[in-house]
This record gives sequence, structure tokens and C-alpha cells, in this order.
Amino acid sequence: MPRKRKNENLPEEKKAIIELLNKVKTGAVPPTEAHAIWDEIYSYKESYIKNISSQSWNCFIGNIFEDLVYYVLKNYISELNNTKGFENIKLFTEDEIASNDFLHQKLSIKYGPKERILPDTDMAIVDFHPFNQVNSVIVAIISCKTSLRERIAQACYWKLKLWSSDATKHVKVFLATSDNDKDFSLKQNGKRSRDRIIAEWELDGVYILRGDFKQEWESDKVKHYEKIFEDMVQIFKKIRKPSP
Repeated sequence: MPRKRKNENLPEEKKAIIELLNKVKTGAVPPTEAHAIWDEIYSYKESYIKNISSQSWNCFIGNIFEDLVYYVLKNYISELNNTKGFENIKLFTEDEIASNDFLHQKLSIKYGPKERILPDTDMAIVDFHPFNQVNSVIVAIISCKTSLRERIAQACYWKLKLWSSDATKHVKVFLATSDNDKDFSLKQNGKRSRDRIIAEWELDGVYILRGDFKQEWESDKVKHYEKIFEDMVQIFKKIRKPSP
């Protein structure tokens, strides 16, 4: 679940960042404008490191980014629920998936005759039927990372494991990232980084939450973060057509 935070006795930098996050949480900032909030949050990095520590920053900002993505998607899906045919689309955290027997069974990967484990994910989009949960469909899982640091292989591993089973091969694997190391920016002559090449081949979508990510750097798989809304709607239409 997104973390509960109290502003009392916090350093000023943390207070300011949490206040910005709350603007997204409460819907004061539309989902399509969240990149501006993220850029403002990230502008506190230098001051935070100077007055607190770089080690604390890395952990704190990673958690803030995950919560920001969660609130952006949750607010968008809440709006989508008002559209006929999309009422049952829900966003679940990893803990919520793990604690729901039906969803755990639908997403878990079998290892040998007895063991089953959930893939690493921060949240999942589900076509959820609360009164007949066996009919629920896990549409996609989303991992959130501010920088990759060679961890792209983790997401790709889980994509391949999900693909290897008929029960889970339909599950999309998305990566949401602020791409702090600019692994997804195109270099001169359109040259792509190693991580971008792997991600474009193996994952179903990479969504960049960074204000300066250029439109010409986009591809069919690597896109500005707000494109996830359009992509989700197209997926929903395929798995469950709205009623006429």
C-alpha cells in the first residue's frame, strides 16, 4: 500500500515533497499533468542530499515515485470507472494481490510440483469482479523504477516466466520510470542504450515520467507516461467489450 507519512518533525525538503505528492493523491493535479509535479519533486535533490544524505535520498525518492505512479493511475482509473463497461477496472498493490486468494492464484508462477510465487511487481491492473472473483482478469503488472541500474533484466525475467504459462501469458508487463540515468533517451544517430533495446524487445510497454523526454524519442514500446492511459483503454476493449 502507499505509505502513510506525517509531516511533523520532518526536514523541510521531505515536507515539501510530501505536500507535492498529496496534490496528486487528492486529484488536485490531473493525471495527465503529473510529470510537472515529478519534475518539481526531483528539483529538491541537491538540497535534500546536502542537508540530509544521498543514501536517504535514493530510498526516499524511489518510494515517492512508486506512490506517485500509484496515485496517478488510481485517479485515472477512478475516472474511467464512470464509463459504461469499465466499472470493474481496479488498481491493486502487490500486498493486495498477495492477500487475495483468487488473484494470487491467477498471477503466481509455478516452480516445481508445489511452490508458487508472485512475480516482482509494484501494482497490478485488474478487471475485477468482486462477487465472482474467479472471473477476474489480471490485465497488467507495473514495476516502478527511478533508474534501472541493470535491473531491467528482472522485469524481463518475469515477463518471460508469465509468458511461459497459458494461465498468465496474457498478462502485460509494464515499466514506469522517471529514467533518471536517461537510458531511454536516444543518442546521436538514433542509437539506443543496451537497456532500451532489451526493454523494447521483451516488455509490453515502458512509460517515461520525465518532462524533458522528447516526443521524437518515443517508439511503439517506449512512450511518455500519459500514453499508458490510452494503451490501457485499448487493452480493456479487447478483453472485455463495453456493453452497447
